[in-house]
Amino acid sequence: MKRLFGIFVLFTAIVCLSSCGGGNAKASKAAQHPYAGTFTIGNGISFELKSDSSAVIHFDDVVYDSSWKIVKDGDVEFANIEFNGDQSYYYLKDGKLYRSRMEMDRDRLGSEVTYQD
Repeated sequence: MKRLFGIFVLFTAIVCLSSCGGGNAKASKAAQHPYAGTFTIGNGISFELKSDSSAVIHFDDVVYDSSWKIVKDGDVEFANIEFNGDQSYYYLKDGKLYRSRMEMDRDRLGSEVTYQD
């Protein structure tokens, strides 16, 4: 009986450890996606980043023509998306969209993006 219990505990530990390491497949897919493309965030806002650095942001009934650029700061790379004349209004990095550089650097309050492939 002790042997059966030991095997059960070992099996349970292996299952738990293997399920914890995978992470969120959807988030990792977005994190590895190139910046250009169409994606949405949780509140329904849709972003279309085109390869010519132009962008279109879709709010409920509003369509806003924008622009975007890739920023390299040391070993950190991210994209800035313009809104209302502010070239650094949105920050896109590792499958998340942030509203400030500080939020992005600390990985806080970012909205998960879902690319439409």
